[in-house]
Amino acid sequence: MAEEHPALRFTRRYPASLDEVWRALTEPESLSHWLGPPDDVDARMRTIEPGRVLEIDWTRRGESDSLVRFELASDGAGTVLLVDHSRLDARVCMRYFGFWTPRLDRFGEAVGGERR
Repeated sequence: MAEEHPALRFTRRYPASLDEVWRALTEPESLSHWLGPPDDVDARMRTIEPGRVLEIDWTRRGESDSLVRFELASDGAGTVLLVDHSRLDARVCMRYFGFWTPRLDRFGEAVGGERR
């Protein structure tokens, strides 16, 4: 049986268009403003479906490699953002809750408003 790893999932709704959210998610200047991974992280972006899905191979010193997946969907006048951080070591999983929460708040600022 394959070893199972814990994962975290965040759902946010922003009052911005799908295109605005995608740009904030992928443009280097915006990305460095809201994400700013720690110095000991090698985060390599790979686009799976432009405008909809983005995955990042996340390698942090002292941890197993993990995967961060962003999915976007239109939601009326705004956009729903799902963030899944999977393949995490059990010993560090909940630490990532504290890592992602303020970054997603900054992301909301980058798309011109608070989450709703």
